[in-house]
Amino acid sequence: MRVAVIGTGMMGPGIALTMALAGHPVTMFGRSADSLARGQAAVDGGLQQLCDERLTTARSANAARRRIHGSTDLAAAVSQAAFVFESVSEELDLKQHLFGQLDRLAPRRAILASNTSGLPITRIAEHMTYPGRAATAHFWNPAHLMPLVELVKGERTSESTLEQLRQILGSAGKRTVTVRKDVPGQLGNRLQHALFREAFHLIQEGVASVEDVDIAVKYGPGLRFPAYGLLEHADMVGLDMMQAIDSYLFSALSAADAPPDFLRELIARGDLGAKTGRGLYDWTQRNASDVIAARDRFIAARLREARHIP
Repeated sequence: MRVAVIGTGMMGPGIALTMALAGHPVTMFGRSADSLARGQAAVDGGLQQLCDERLTTARSANAARRRIHGSTDLAAAVSQAAFVFESVSEELDLKQHLFGQLDRLAPRRAILASNTSGLPITRIAEHMTYPGRAATAHFWNPAHLMPLVELVKGERTSESTLEQLRQILGSAGKRTVTVRKDVPGQLGNRLQHALFREAFHLIQEGVASVEDVDIAVKYGPGLRFPAYGLLEHADMVGLDMMQAIDSYLFSALSAADAPPDFLRELIARGDLGAKTGRGLYDWTQRNASDVIAARDRFIAARLREARHIP
């Protein structure tokens, strides 16, 4: 089935190469020749990484490259697509306008999926004539490595749309979850930001350092999550014990409805994280590229284990 990917930034190339590796011809749309060149370079880098990590072969990677073509003509890019994956900036007006165009330009039976990480698909699709074919398909970064894709059902999304997305993404090696209500933050980000809220609270109150919070997550619950889910843990320890702990702990957890003061102060100083050299950590003393590389190697190793690749 022919696939179109709209966007050549952080996520689009990873989505494109994922679908091409699954055997689908892909058209990647960019606004300019320069953006397409950057997108193709990202595709090449992702495919090389998969080869280096033994998650694909050079032969499969080369075949995938040949299946991906670029276009700066939106109508031409989607005119024969069975699936369109949008991955442009997180701006509601921009996505609404784009989905209005896609609704007119793509074949009537094409599925239109947004990679938004938090905007409601109901709002994104509200100006479409055929909103039943629109859904969120939120890939996690890096899209070519992370297995999870969250499918979000908008108020008018059809069950057929969700099922078709499950099938094509499943055949591409992705694990899908279905978010039945179009809530802010979907599923994974709601869980992640609940943890962020408590982590920021612990730092704000002087309970633990930034470094120790990360150590506690990485070498405590985070280490077992790939094999042992949060709710599996609840059943394993016993729901009676969970209730006993929660009865005194929940009231002590952060219920903040706004970011903490220390975070606002960091931002006011221009300390935005790795991109400015300082944030929660001093990135003049750490190499952000090394951190990302270590993350990707860890993910790749888990994928090899799951696929029984020696």
